[in-house]
Amino acid sequence: TNFINNIGSTWANKITTTTWKVGGNTYDNIVMSIPSVAYQNEIVAPAKNTTYDAKIGLMYASDYGFAASPSAWTKILGDYDGTDANGTSIKTINWMYMGYNEWTISRHSDNTNSAFFVNSTGNVLGSNVRSDNGVRPSFNLESSVKYVSGSGSMSDPVRVN
Repeated sequence: TNFINNIGSTWANKITTTTWKVGGNTYDNIVMSIPSVAYQNEIVAPAKNTTYDAKIGLMYASDYGFAASPSAWTKILGDYDGTDANGTSIKTINWMYMGYNEWTISRHSDNTNSAFFVNSTGNVLGSNVRSDNGVRPSFNLESSVKYVSGSGSMSDPVRVN
């Protein structure tokens, strides 16, 4: 609510309500999986069929995995502090890596007090939800929003109308 209220109605109206899959899965099915398998376990076949409708959510663990270059997609998320198939540090080729501990929206289905997060070295791990990790809002745009320009870099941001 705070995020939506503070960005102003013009931008808030461009964000659609999304059904977030929050059923979670086990440590092995997320941390010890490659991004495509983690996606299946988070979105397609979560441990529980629990959803949450909201305009703002958090990244999924698999979102973070797929934000890396495809050369990293054969690595399990728990090894994202390592190198890809070409020997390149994965965190240097992952546009979502920021070097901070950040929560994902995916909960640890084996432990009611735990959720998955990206740690400061680039791995996806599980932690007690009392940990003071950061959050990064994630959202989907209304279908009426159109791309105008931009590559998505800092010097050439994506522009929409």
